[in-house]
Amino acid sequence: MINDKIDIEKSKVKNRLVTKTWMIEQILNFIFYAVLIVFFPFSSGLFLFAQFKNGGNLFYATILLIVTLLFSGLLLYSVLNLNKLRKIQGVLKEQNIEFTLEVVEQLGWKILTHDQQLIIANPSGRWFSSNWNRQIVLLYDNQDVLINITYYGLHDFKSPFHWFENRNLERQLIEEFEQKIKTTSP
Repeated sequence: MINDKIDIEKSKVKNRLVTKTWMIEQILNFIFYAVLIVFFPFSSGLFLFAQFKNGGNLFYATILLIVTLLFSGLLLYSVLNLNKLRKIQGVLKEQNIEFTLEVVEQLGWKILTHDQQLIIANPSGRWFSSNWNRQIVLLYDNQDVLINITYYGLHDFKSPFHWFENRNLERQLIEEFEQKIKTTSP
């Protein structure tokens, strides 16, 4: 969920964002994602079976099943990679903190939490922006910066539908960070 405590050391080791949540939340998340991924191919498979049984048009039902299987495969991929941390090759830890603060503020994000190990930021009060309900988590691991951007949907579920846009924002943040490093290093 959006306000969960982040286990920084486990996150660095696993290269995934590890949060301290209740077991019931983990079970509910698993059920939600499982139903979301399985629903589309299951319903189109039932439609294909009904068409086969009633002698209907199997071509369109088969195409529908293939499309829903591809869609579910993409959803499964995005669910499995929701918490993945991307690594940015940085410089010294103090400079990394300074650069990330500058880049996050330059992109118009508001910093919620800031210490020597992590920064958490979200969009600054723009209700109708495409970044609304997103969260940036930046962890510092020696000279590296680990980044994760997540979009939270209804009831603070991590949305697998926004995975590609989250990666684009990560790429933009990484490019800005690397540009800062190039301009300040001799």
